[in-house]
Amino acid sequence: MLREHCTAQEYFREKWETDTHHHRSFHSTAHSYIARHGRGVWDEAYSFSFVRHPLARQVSNFFFLLNNCLENKKRCEGDKNDRMIPIKNISSSSSDKEKIDAFHEWMWNLYQAHPPGSPQHYLFGSKGHGNEEYHTMNATQTSWLVDETGQEIVVKNIFKLENMNEEIARLSQEIPCLAKAGAAIEKNKTPKYPHYSRFADNERTNRIMREVYALDYLNFGYDLT
Repeated sequence: MLREHCTAQEYFREKWETDTHHHRSFHSTAHSYIARHGRGVWDEAYSFSFVRHPLARQVSNFFFLLNNCLENKKRCEGDKNDRMIPIKNISSSSSDKEKIDAFHEWMWNLYQAHPPGSPQHYLFGSKGHGNEEYHTMNATQTSWLVDETGQEIVVKNIFKLENMNEEIARLSQEIPCLAKAGAAIEKNKTPKYPHYSRFADNERTNRIMREVYALDYLNFGYDLT
C-alpha cells in the first residue's frame, strides 16, 4: 500500500540481519522494530496496523496459500509445505463443500502440528519472517503489535480491514501520500472462495479458533462466531 502510493522519501524500507535471522521492514512486528531502532524511536514514530476478523483472516490465509501451491506445486513440496496445505485433496475446480471440508481438515492438522505453546506455533497464523527470533511471536495478530513484554500493544492506531475505505480516509490524515490511493488499494491475489461465515459451522474448528485467537477476539472487538 505505501510502496504503491508514496515516494521513496515518504516510505523507507530496509532489510537487516541479526546473528540468527533475516528481517525486513515489510513483515516486521512492533517488537522487531523496537529491537532494531530502540524504544525511543518507536514511541516518537507514527505506527498503525490493519487487523481483520480472525476467522476471515484464517480462511483468507488458506486460500491464498492454496492458490500459491496450485500455481507452482514445487513451492509446497516436502519441507517447503510447512503450512501443511492439502494440495493433493483440493483443486481450483473443487466444489464449495470440498473447499470448506478441506479448510476444516487443514485447521485440525495445523493445530495438531503447531498447538499453542509449541516452538513453531506462529505457523498456525503466518510465516515467521524473522520475527520468530523473539518470544513474543505467535499465531495471533496481537503478537505483531506488542512490545518486548508481549503484554502491551504499542501500535498507535489499529484499523479494521472490514472498513477499508473509511479507515484509509482516517489514515490519510496521518500519512498524506495515501490520500492518492482512495479505494484503489492493491489486494493479494486469491481465487474466489465461500464467504468466511460459511466456515463457522464446524464446532472443532470453532474451538480451535477460540483457543488460538482468544486475544484477537478480545483486543479487536470481534464476535466469536
